[in-house]
Amino acid sequence: MKGIFKRVTAFFESTMTLDSTDGPDTSYHKKQMAAAALFVEVLKSDYEHREEEWVAIESALRELFNLSSDDIAQITALAEEEVHNATSLNGFTRCVNDHYSNEEKIKLVEMLWRIALADGVIDKHENHIMRKIGALLYIPHKDYVRAKHQARLHT
Repeated sequence: MKGIFKRVTAFFESTMTLDSTDGPDTSYHKKQMAAAALFVEVLKSDYEHREEEWVAIESALRELFNLSSDDIAQITALAEEEVHNATSLNGFTRCVNDHYSNEEKIKLVEMLWRIALADGVIDKHENHIMRKIGALLYIPHKDYVRAKHQARLHT
């Protein structure tokens, strides 16, 4: 058990923590991992993992980062492991806050809403995690509402 914790901690630190020595490729990969982890958090928030939500995650990763199907499979598998072992959203949202522009953060929230809306129902757990993520990303309320509206128009 101790070895798994060390491995996950090392992975999390290397993946989610961006520093000034990271190259553009490494920073971009870390941004992808933070987004994928938040996508998985929203997917798992209602305790029902529906196919429509997985399709929405794949679509969001493809749209935001132009990833191949193989890359999406790998990043979502890693994100699931990260989410399973995470104790809070702070590591993921910190990475987003530090390295996404305001426009990118708003687009990310729209994608999160697309995932929450994918099955046609926003349950109380999905609504709660979306509010929490919006607050942790310091998204102004008007932009949060606009992102939700854009997601509804998309679905």
